[in-house]
Amino acid sequence: MRFGIVTPAHNEADTISDYISSVIRQSIQPAALIIVNDNSTDNTGEIARHIAKKHDWITVIDRESLPVHRTGSKVIAAFLHGLSKTDYNSWDIIVKMDADLILPPDYFKGVTDEFARNESAGICGGICALRIDGELVPERLTDRFHVRGALKAYRRSCYDQIGGVRPVYGWDTLDELLAAYYDWETVVLPDLVAEHRAPTGSDTSPTALHKMTGEMFYRLGYGPVVSLAASAKRYRMKPFLISALWSYLGYLLAALRKPEQYVTPAQRIFIRKLRYRRMREKISGKRA
Repeated sequence: MRFGIVTPAHNEADTISDYISSVIRQSIQPAALIIVNDNSTDNTGEIARHIAKKHDWITVIDRESLPVHRTGSKVIAAFLHGLSKTDYNSWDIIVKMDADLILPPDYFKGVTDEFARNESAGICGGICALRIDGELVPERLTDRFHVRGALKAYRRSCYDQIGGVRPVYGWDTLDELLAAYYDWETVVLPDLVAEHRAPTGSDTSPTALHKMTGEMFYRLGYGPVVSLAASAKRYRMKPFLISALWSYLGYLLAALRKPEQYVTPAQRIFIRKLRYRRMREKISGKRA
């Protein structure tokens, strides 16, 4: 299957060389690797261009953007910019990959094999892990329903049907919910372990981030009960327990303000039923 990769990169001088090298070493290579140098103030672009000179399938694009951090939206705006510069209609699979990863040599073979084997797979990817005391330890943000935004691969027909990805906070949950709405599966491949060189974080304060998450629950159409359950799952995040309270407060404030939701009424009904079903499965210990 023909696949292409778009990688947003902002100040990734310490990691981008190892990342590109891990793509070059893949047992099957992409049709294209597009590096979007997103307003970096270090030599990210120079490093990427130096490597790209030796490989005609690697392209580096410079993008000017605002220097302020915008959680979720900035990186996807860079991804969409890079994708717009490609002929991705010739790809079977669209990959959004971060520049601070090191991939195992058969990563893309595993992903393309899954898409070829499972015609219902719309979104697919491995898992991210941190190297701790020489061992790769999966990040806790990984679960069996969710492919991390750092390494998402989309069947192009699924990507087109969900309307692509949107430059909003929560984009990497929204895409999977919409994929499910259109009867696509999200497949996590736990044997494909990518080393994540930098722990997932944000320049946004923890309190503000939790409130943003609560607002995201509203925009995704979760409703009060699902939002309460989703907020409760955050009790172990810093600041401990308070994070869950701030998340639900963010939902309640959004419910009062009623900002525009990301989904249609029909999609909202589907999403709530889906989340209720997954909650029941978790409580009962049964898997669908």
